[in-house]
Amino acid sequence: MMSIENENLNTPQNPPLQQTAISCWVAFDWNKIETRPTAYGKYLICRKDGKIHWETWNGSGWAYNHNEIRYWAVIVPPCS
Repeated sequence: MMSIENENLNTPQNPPLQQTAISCWVAFDWNKIETRPTAYGKYLICRKDGKIHWETWNGSGWAYNHNEIRYWAVIVPPCS
């Protein structure tokens, strides 16, 4: 009887979500068009000073100084 109870305690009740939450980081270079996002929206960016925050790509550039941005990524919602 004791072993059945122990087995139930060791079985996860809610298995963890096994889904990638972020796309891969894309190295950004303003002079290379292929490194720019293709659609308007909010992206997670990494600046050259290492700070990470949300930034808006307006279709032709970043709202922030594009010389500071080194990488960008798309966050994928868990229910998509």
